[in-house]
Amino acid sequence: MRIASLLLSAILLFSLSLQACAYEPGDIAAPSIPFANMDMPTPKITSPNMAMPSAAAKQQALPESQANQSENKTDDQSDNLSGKWSIRFEDRPDRLLDLSLWSSDEKKFMGYGTITKESKSSSVTVSGSLKEDELTLTVTSTESEYSGQIPDKYDIILTVANSTSVSTMSGTYILTSGGEFVGDGNAKAIKR
Repeated sequence: MRIASLLLSAILLFSLSLQACAYEPGDIAAPSIPFANMDMPTPKITSPNMAMPSAAAKQQALPESQANQSENKTDDQSDNLSGKWSIRFEDRPDRLLDLSLWSSDEKKFMGYGTITKESKSSSVTVSGSLKEDELTLTVTSTESEYSGQIPDKYDIILTVANSTSVSTMSGTYILTSGGEFVGDGNAKAIKR
């Protein structure tokens, strides 16, 4: 016990002597961390590009009667495609999309809805376009990555029949989850 107290007092005296030598009154301590470089970065200046843009390809003019027919056809199709739709996936019977679509102009669509998978529903947003007889939709679940759920994305291409009232469409889809490929297959849309 006596040896332990002698050893403890020796350590105490040694540490006190170090502190006394480290800082003398009136001495200014030198910084141990170098100062940060606060100089402004040198700007990168490039000369402007004064080249003329290439001429856009000229579109062939259709006779006025054909132009009006194709415009009316697109308007009719976009009006017929607006509304409530149910989309089923042939090889994924546990999933169902219920969408409300509307046309934002002649060839662009947007909307919202729900996806039901394994008896759980979640919200989705829809954007898409109509080109000739193909309706291309991108359906994305609105689940946040912060909630711990990975959002699903469906890229759907549906063929529009050339009839005055469209009630069914069929096509294909690609399903990705968190950017990773999950599967693909056939899809069928039915207007409600």
